Amino acid sequence: MIICTLSVFFPFFFFFLFAGSIRNGLRLHPDGEHLVYPMGNKVTIKNLKTGKQTFLAGHKNIVSALCVSPRGNFLASGQVTHHGFKAMVIIWDYEKREMKASYEMHKVRVEDVCFTRNEQYLISLGGMDDGGIVVWDVSNGTPLCGTMASKETSGNTLSIAAMNVCGTSFVTAGEGTFRVWLVDPKERKLEGIDVKIGKIRRDINCIAVDDKDKYIYCGTTSGDIVKARLNITDTNEKAPSSIVYPVMIGCYSKIPRAGAKNKTRVTGTVYAGGVKSLLFLQNEQMIVGAGDGTVELIEITKKNATSLKNGSIREKLLCQVLPCIVTHRTGYVCGTVTSMVSYKNDLILVGTAQCEIYEIQVSNFHTRLLVTCHTSPIYDLAFPRDRSEIFATTGKHDIRIWKLRTQKELLRITVPNFLCSGLCFDKNSATIISAWEDGVIRGFTLNGGNLAFAIDRAHTKSVSAITITNDDCNLISGGCDGQVRIWNAKFKTWKLLHVLKQHRGPITALRVSSNNENFISSSTDGTCIVWDARNFTRRFALQSNTMYMAACFVPDGVQVLTCGTDRKIAYWETLDGSLAREVEGSTIGTLNAIAVRHDGRYFLTGSDDCIVKLWEYRTAIVVGLGLAHAAPVSGCAFSPNGEFMITVSSDGAIMIWKQPSEMQTMEQMEQSHTMREHMSSKSLCCNSNSNSNSISNDTNVINV
Repeated sequence: MIICTLSVFFPFFFFFLFAGSIRNGLRLHPDGEHLVYPMGNKVTIKNLKTGKQTFLAGHKNIVSALCVSPRGNFLASGQVTHHGFKAMVIIWDYEKREMKASYEMHKVRVEDVCFTRNEQYLISLGGMDDGGIVVWDVSNGTPLCGTMASKETSGNTLSIAAMNVCGTSFVTAGEGTFRVWLVDPKERKLEGIDVKIGKIRRDINCIAVDDKDKYIYCGTTSGDIVKARLNITDTNEKAPSSIVYPVMIGCYSKIPRAGAKNKTRVTGTVYAGGVKSLLFLQNEQMIVGAGDGTVELIEITKKNATSLKNGSIREKLLCQVLPCIVTHRTGYVCGTVTSMVSYKNDLILVGTAQCEIYEIQVSNFHTRLLVTCHTSPIYDLAFPRDRSEIFATTGKHDIRIWKLRTQKELLRITVPNFLCSGLCFDKNSATIISAWEDGVIRGFTLNGGNLAFAIDRAHTKSVSAITITNDDCNLISGGCDGQVRIWNAKFKTWKLLHVLKQHRGPITALRVSSNNENFISSSTDGTCIVWDARNFTRRFALQSNTMYMAACFVPDGVQVLTCGTDRKIAYWETLDGSLAREVEGSTIGTLNAIAVRHDGRYFLTGSDDCIVKLWEYRTAIVVGLGLAHAAPVSGCAFSPNGEFMITVSSDGAIMIWKQPSEMQTMEQMEQSHTMREHMSSKSLCCNSNSNSNSISNDTNVINV
């Protein structure tokens, strides 16, 4: 329930976050103008022309499966939940952008969802803890029938594909299982028929059915493609009157390139990492996406087993495992291919496990990176002191520099196998100073991303926080060993000046007051210490029954704001360390981040409940709620000019918020409270709209 006394504000810009690890998670609506994709526990609809986005909120956990109905009237999504609980499947009305129906009939995870051709039924597949298939009547909003997806002797079923002509049939495949299913609406039952594949044993990743429901193509973990004949004799809306057992025609690999050795060998080459995605094109051609990032335009020749005149007995018994795939064009993307959709006439969009989207032109296979984002939790972000047009974020392995207005990634600095926990800019915004998991403090030039300096063994454990004084004289670092260390930064000598050992837990935040007289360190040991920045002695400690996650000075330096696991925001006096005010910051989640605007009028908080709150500093009243995040908020910041707010979360999302144009006064809040008493208590759905521009491929990647 959204409290009516609070104004809900939406992202002004949204960094495209695509959950690339989900199989077939990137979908194109039949109108050709909207992309549909999962974003944490939300489903996002993006207009490709205007960049407008709509978020469909209803899931309580991460979305694991997504599909669009053939005519585009409905969307369906399934989620993951905790062990012992049922996972939810939601059917969305596309035009109204609202929930049409939902059901919880699968345990723990929904593996895949698929609409039949006539949009009458939705088929959902449970994960390894469930293993069942449920057929849901969309028009009546009731379950029709269900059964187990595979035999007890087979493995897990992983994917579903509907027929393109027959409205009551579909295909499932997975680990050692490959079945064609017939739905009998009158008898309310399912009949599964195994595809006869002889002695071949394959684990199937993906399924593609041709336009006439004559053949099925399956990509396997072995890197080859299985082709089977359906043999369906009746294709009306009723259940097929008769069916001959579907049978495998061949299991195909790639024909070796011309000039390769052993030309007489029958065996061909396979796709490294397995065939992860298949996409049909015209003229019996297909696009293949592989686990190693290979994308190829292929065609399967008419070659059959009779051509093996000189083959050995073993080769003939391998059920037509033949090199019959002819490759016409080849391209490469960064990461395992998980989704492919046709776009316009000569383009395809490719989604990868690295949460990136590429555009490939089929005629010449020219590849262009459209979208990139963090693939792991973001731990910190920072603006240069007097520049609002760029900012930096940190994550696992890398630091990324972004342009605020266009959301373009300008620079990526990579340090493999290590996590960057914090960063800051120097006074001239020429150097990015970063804290790393290996105990090293590294500085990089903003122009080019080259390594400017490195302080080895800066802490005995990981460096968890970093900051620099406003005059660039001293660099202050905090570690997981609980120590705060002061380094001489005036002449770039990086000499250790002082070691402060009064914390017993990891340092979570370091902040310097605007006048350079004090700095504060917060720790998970339940203490925040205000230090004298001139002689590096402790002035006083702020103690509370909490693990402090963040702290900051207000601009005039007279107070300190802290937050932590007790879900409270505390105002502390810097004169004597007394507690001036304490307010409830969240009802259910830990407060992870806090930031104050440059004029001190507002401050921002982010918490584990995925909610961003904008507070008025003087009254401690919430004047805005941000509900677009799908994961715990891990960091927040105001731009130096105060025009924008940026929040980051543990799913790798970056959101840029524009401050609400009208802030509610106390009188308005009271009026809204009076109005709320006369309103019905209906749950409100969070549908957020924002303008987003795709990130171009002009990123400069630096590996250290």
